[in-house]
Amino acid sequence: MSCSVFLDRSLPQAAVDDEVRVAGPVAHHIRVTRIGADEEFDLVDGAGQRLRCVLAADASADGPEDGRRRGRRRGADDAPLTARVREVTRDEPGRPELVLVQALAKSGRDEQAIESATEMGVDRVVPWAAARSIAAWPAAKEERQHAKWRSLLDTAAQQSRRALAPELEPLARGGAVRERLHDGDRVLVLHEEADLHLADALDELAGGSAALPERIVLIVGPEGGIAPQEIEALTDAGAAPVLLGRTVLRASSAGPAGIALVQAALGRWRAPRP
Repeated sequence: MSCSVFLDRSLPQAAVDDEVRVAGPVAHHIRVTRIGADEEFDLVDGAGQRLRCVLAADASADGPEDGRRRGRRRGADDAPLTARVREVTRDEPGRPELVLVQALAKSGRDEQAIESATEMGVDRVVPWAAARSIAAWPAAKEERQHAKWRSLLDTAAQQSRRALAPELEPLARGGAVRERLHDGDRVLVLHEEADLHLADALDELAGGSAALPERIVLIVGPEGGIAPQEIEALTDAGAAPVLLGRTVLRASSAGPAGIALVQAALGRWRAPRP
């Protein structure tokens, strides 16, 4: 079984045999996970650094009951812990970069989508207030909503044992989403009325018949779908509407399903070929 992973964005750059301190929620999480004195675990910083660690001899990782009792006595349930580094590795971002433009959706389906997409390996997420989005980020609450998405991405990255957490861009409103597209992107708009299947559009990647783009961008609309004027504007910008399959997926599952197909087409979800 792989080691437990704890994401700490304040983690310093470290070398083998260094001692690093973790505090706050990360220390609390290590305690409630009941990491033993000789049990290895990973500390990651979300930017690619992975430290294989053990608790230092003088550190304590009490269980939940011990933590609660000590917290009642000294308020120190999240007191700092010290970990000794046994191994340092670095995860490098893959190329092409996988980008998900996720429209805001009601009932938390947009949040479900970005969590699952993180587990599938998405590299960058762009929240999008599309024309038909029922959910909204009012300007007064935009910073708080952005922080919530950031927390969801970090939690999903930690759960899936990633050292690289997805980047989260600011909210794109309406047609401004086109400004987030780059020259050289392969932009694919998931649309139920498209004729071209996503898997077929990705055959060129699997066959190696074309140079890989810098980024593959999947655009997912809200519950009511992407408005015709948005499809037209994105198509004019070089995007291709694509169909996932015979069934219509919800906003919560379309993006992750698309990311999974891209990963398979890129050969990342198979054993290395000789």
